[in-house]
Amino acid sequence: MKWILVYLTLSLSVVTVYSDTTVTIHPQWLAQGGSARYDSNRWNKHNGLDQEYLIPKCRNLRTDGGRWNNNGLSYQLFADWPEDPNRRGYPDPNYLKNATKQKQLFSVYLDNINSGYENDMIMMSEGLNMFPNWLNQSEHAGQFPNNVDAAAEFMVLMVQGIYDYTKGRIPPYIEPMNEPDAKYYILNFTTVAQFHKLVAEKLHARFNIKVAGPTLDAEAGSADRDEFRYWKEVAYFMDVALDYLDVFSFHSYNTLIVSGKSYNLTGMNEARLVAFVDLVENYAFEKTGKSIPLVISEYGRDLVIGIDKYAPSGIEDFSTIYHSNAHRFTFLGLREYIDRAVVFLLAYIQQPYYSWSLFTSQGQPKRVVDVFEFWYKFTSDYSFIRTTSQYDGEERTVSPLAMASPLKSEVVILLHSYSQKAQNVKIEFEDNWIKPTTGEATCVTITDDWNPVITFNETFDIQKTEGIVKLPPEATCHFTFKNPSGELPRVTFNETTYYGANALIPIQGNTVSTAISLPAGQYHSARLRVSTSWPINVTNSMSSLSFNGQRLESYYNLYDSNKFNSTTYWEVREFVVPSSLFVTGANKVQVHFSKTMTVGCVSSVALVTGTLVPSDLKS
Repeated sequence: MKWILVYLTLSLSVVTVYSDTTVTIHPQWLAQGGSARYDSNRWNKHNGLDQEYLIPKCRNLRTDGGRWNNNGLSYQLFADWPEDPNRRGYPDPNYLKNATKQKQLFSVYLDNINSGYENDMIMMSEGLNMFPNWLNQSEHAGQFPNNVDAAAEFMVLMVQGIYDYTKGRIPPYIEPMNEPDAKYYILNFTTVAQFHKLVAEKLHARFNIKVAGPTLDAEAGSADRDEFRYWKEVAYFMDVALDYLDVFSFHSYNTLIVSGKSYNLTGMNEARLVAFVDLVENYAFEKTGKSIPLVISEYGRDLVIGIDKYAPSGIEDFSTIYHSNAHRFTFLGLREYIDRAVVFLLAYIQQPYYSWSLFTSQGQPKRVVDVFEFWYKFTSDYSFIRTTSQYDGEERTVSPLAMASPLKSEVVILLHSYSQKAQNVKIEFEDNWIKPTTGEATCVTITDDWNPVITFNETFDIQKTEGIVKLPPEATCHFTFKNPSGELPRVTFNETTYYGANALIPIQGNTVSTAISLPAGQYHSARLRVSTSWPINVTNSMSSLSFNGQRLESYYNLYDSNKFNSTTYWEVREFVVPSSLFVTGANKVQVHFSKTMTVGCVSSVALVTGTLVPSDLKS
């Protein structure tokens, strides 16, 4: 902990202000996946189609419906579908050519895409308990056809009906099945994988549409449980379907647990979310030599434990806002892999989902609209700037982002706190590339009586505190500094990730080794992200890590919000790697543990490299 003396001229006294952590802002644009731009269409969508009267209200928040839910189930589309008289056991291809039926099913979708926004809709089909009785479903508890090819044909004919009704304006993405892992007692991953493969083959032959799957539920956050038993099922799915899918999709949720006068916000984000993303990408690289784009089609707050989740509650509203914002911070740091994410908030929905509604049935805003009010100012005028957290060997409790707008001549520092205590964060602009004085702070936090509160554009003087900003408990804040001189980065830090040769390496002994293959290049710097897991009843720790024989000393751990409520440790540690250690070809990574082990795994090893290139952004 660093202590700083700050002279407060108003009180004419010397006050000691300490910094809990330091965030460094570099004079470099940050490109991931080849782009530094903030694309709100990728991050600002919510679940569900919006009824026509709510579309302008959502638009005023700069959010649109991003996921069309339960197709095939709605209006009993599949259940009422007749059998093809010419092909026993298959749906009638003429059924959905009826214009009245098309309008009934698809007019709300057309209203949404006609409202003047970029159509990047994800269409989701529930996939279970929606097929007609004339299909034999005896092998799957009467909820899914024995003939998987026939089930896939329903998806194709549904998309054809949408294509005909909208004159070709089909959704760009389709999820053929929603959370099949939660129905393990009905479907195994062999059937799920075969279904996705067949749907992808049939759709790709006729339409320009991206097939996403397997659309896992939040169980993905516990993929390391029981020696990664769940993950091994997912890996089998990838073995069968990876070459046919365009996108890997899953859900990420956190939970609110209330006990008396205390509460915990626990779940997949931050560490387990990053660990799962790296596991998917590392495995995809191992199998195909390339990454696979990711879609998170639901995320945010899931379970409420300890209070009535249906009763109006300030702490429930706060946790909904908090978890939504915390997830988005993580996603924005993983833009190289994540194609888009859709928060589980809906314009309006009745119980039992009303607490996820943005508006009442009369169109009045509820408190959870603060999610979109916080991000409202950020448009495609903004681009990301590189930040680094303090490599202090501790668990990181403040997640940073930074953006700037050449058009508005301003730099914005965004901070999310995972701590239930207020934190003083030292903001350092590397080499004093800008020297801000006063700024404006917008924050979402929680009051003493457990209600969410958002404050807008409060003026503060960062010079008087020598660069320290105060972050309220569990707050999400952005701090805006005007930059009249127009000084902005002139180079771009372009990040590219290279994964280890193997994912999910068992720990046998006290050292695990892998290799990362690097092409020749002029690397500026890098960070190494290592994920490890073992049962919570096993006492051990990562004692050190070496890269090409050189021990790496500087690291921090990502925040594990699930440490209060898990049977495993799934730890993500991030190290600084000097680029002088790199060699073209195989780079050896060794993970050392304090004790000899016979359980646990190194689930992934990711080297995030950075190269400096001239900026194409106007400063």
